[in-house]
Amino acid sequence: MYNKRSGIEKFTSDICPNIVQKLEQLKVDFKSFSAIPSGCYIYEVDNEYERHVVNLTRKCYTCRVWDLTGIPCKHGVAAIYKNLERPEDYVHACFRKDAYVVAYKEMITPLPGQDEWAETNLPDQVAPIVYKPAGRPTMKRKKDADEPNNPYKVSRSYEPIKCGFCHQEGHNSRRRRLE
Repeated sequence: MYNKRSGIEKFTSDICPNIVQKLEQLKVDFKSFSAIPSGCYIYEVDNEYERHVVNLTRKCYTCRVWDLTGIPCKHGVAAIYKNLERPEDYVHACFRKDAYVVAYKEMITPLPGQDEWAETNLPDQVAPIVYKPAGRPTMKRKKDADEPNNPYKVSRSYEPIKCGFCHQEGHNSRRRRLE
């Protein structure tokens, strides 16, 4: 925690270092895209392979990467530069230096070693016993007794299934048909 706190204090940018690196890579990748304005803060961004609609006021577009990550992707960066703005202004607030400092401002106090722990008269903690049946787990669900059988199912010798008790076809002795 101390290393993170002191590291971010040394950083001069308003955005976290790894996000700055991603934005620098996006600034290189956006050059194959052209942004055409189609309304107030709405752009159509395309290249020869794909086309997306970017809305800068809502900070979203049809690619949905910006919605999921909070960082504009190459389509958003192309529209932002066409709007004569900086992509750093469109990064989500959780990636800002202020949020990072707030996350690491609390200090975790060190705990004493195990030899300094207070002794109690309680029994030692034991892990619970987990019952795991032997064999391979079943893959099929178990059917209810009143659930109908598959009439098209046949035995391995291609003869219809017969009950061992009543000698009727359609069920076996393990699961009697309720009628």
